[in-house]
Amino acid sequence: MKINYFPFSAILGNDDIKLGLIINAIDPKIGGILITGPKGIAKSTMVRSLSNILPEMDSIRGCRFNCTLNSENLCDECREKIDNNSAEIVKKSVPVITLPISSTLDRVVGSIDINSAISGRVNFREGLLGEANNGILYIDEVNLLDDSIADAILDSAASGINTVERDGVSYIHPARFILVGTMNPEEGELRPQLLDRFGISAEGKLPSSAEELIEIANRVDEFDHNPVEFISKYDQDDEILRERIVRARNALRYVIIPDDIEKYMADVILKYHMGNRAMISAVKAARAIAAYNGNKNVTMEDARKALEFALRHRISEEEKSNMERELNNPGKNEGNKNENINEDMNNNDINNDEKMPVKKNNSTGDDTLNNIENPRIDMKLRNEIIKKSGRNAKSGNFIRTGHKNGNHLDLYSSMVSMKINNHKKMQASDIVLREGYSGGAVPVIIAIDSSTSMGFKRRIGNALELSKLLFKKAYITRSRVALISFSGTGARVLMNFSRNFTVLNQRLKSIKSSGKTPLLEGLKQVYKTSAYSGEKTVSVLFTDGRGNYPPGNMKDDIIDISKKLKNVSRLYIINGENGFLPTYNNLIAEYSNGHIISDVNNVKIN
Repeated sequence: MKINYFPFSAILGNDDIKLGLIINAIDPKIGGILITGPKGIAKSTMVRSLSNILPEMDSIRGCRFNCTLNSENLCDECREKIDNNSAEIVKKSVPVITLPISSTLDRVVGSIDINSAISGRVNFREGLLGEANNGILYIDEVNLLDDSIADAILDSAASGINTVERDGVSYIHPARFILVGTMNPEEGELRPQLLDRFGISAEGKLPSSAEELIEIANRVDEFDHNPVEFISKYDQDDEILRERIVRARNALRYVIIPDDIEKYMADVILKYHMGNRAMISAVKAARAIAAYNGNKNVTMEDARKALEFALRHRISEEEKSNMERELNNPGKNEGNKNENINEDMNNNDINNDEKMPVKKNNSTGDDTLNNIENPRIDMKLRNEIIKKSGRNAKSGNFIRTGHKNGNHLDLYSSMVSMKINNHKKMQASDIVLREGYSGGAVPVIIAIDSSTSMGFKRRIGNALELSKLLFKKAYITRSRVALISFSGTGARVLMNFSRNFTVLNQRLKSIKSSGKTPLLEGLKQVYKTSAYSGEKTVSVLFTDGRGNYPPGNMKDDIIDISKKLKNVSRLYIINGENGFLPTYNNLIAEYSNGHIISDVNNVKIN
């Protein structure tokens, strides 16, 4: 099925996002781009349209990891084909892999193929990281992604490989992709450690004029009525972008950063107390921007834009204003004069490796291992090294024959059990289950009614007391906590699931009371956050239940969302207020199978 994507060149506004996507396509080693901004600014449209302006790749036929002859890393199967001169090349569009927010870790990194395991064979089944190799991995609402999955993705994005060591499997395969994450900061933030792992970021803006808004609406309407004709109008513009990307890729390794500009970049990075990752991302981004602009040397303008990309998501809101003023104020050093290299791009000598400048490595040892400029990793050799080093993924599993407790299939232990029982195929008695999380961790959601009312301070105090209790139990329960606040006309995730109780307390204390009580929106956000966690949560709702937004009778809507909550969360309602005004709390408790309590000590986590 052919999908018609909106043309990349037809998208109006948000030039920073488009440039950030393009330079990651030129050099995926930048480390991906995090796109932030409000809803409805075409974040997803830009990501999906990017694939249309990328040139087709020369893929090795039959490769499940989209390997090409030019891939810096090759899978074992393709390495063997090349060694045997049996590799067949086919043209293939760049894959765009969308990561569902509900994905499990097994689906993301890969696992044993269960069908083959039951038959007594051990075959690796690639995950989304393998499918995205040499393509685009798109994560919408990355701030709602489970931390363990986010860590695995960002590790692969940085290294270009995916190492799987679980369920008795030890496997390595290439995973070099263009990583794109989008998020709306109003729905929750990424923890700083994950923010730092994204190479660059760009912030989306809403249209600035009525004329621009009208033109956007007209273009979308035209595309909806006749997509084929609309796409054809922008074919030439998209083709120009595609050619610029190809030329920039070829020229990238020849782009030089003058010493004075590199020193300027390092000084700015240090000024904001950033380290290696920020500098590496800024340097790579500057070279990609220069190559895209046709510059042989990185200019001061290229460097400033790269610094803005690399620092925006790593510094505080107050520091952003200072950074923007500094970068928009040209300094004394304008860098070297631009030199256009478009003519050099078409010169046959440009691909001559003998003319390529090579940086010398002063460290001792094998140069092939120390060369970080262009690492070539032989996957088969890496697997052999792992075997020789004595690393064994099986050592962490426990054989518990016939033990049925738990919710996660322990494949290795089950297969060992099958062997002990001398079964040729796996039987029900061979299956071993275990807990999916160590210590039986339970995700906890604290949802606070922060509307204007006399009981607001009491609710915050009770929530802080609950935080204190959770912290005391954290070593045993390993609880992860999310924080939701609802007031005015909506609800916001102030903290996604985390074990950082210091941040939790800081954000609880920073909540201000204001506006009406959007109780229905609060319940919807609790349901959404619970559903995204992939596990049954414990939700603690601090409210008097007197919802007054939206206006009118909300009884049917409250019943409907409460029934849904019953399936994804164990709900506690804490109401420390007395009164005779109408309240929805009894209704919520009845249909969600929840509990109305007055003391946070009665909240059961296990």
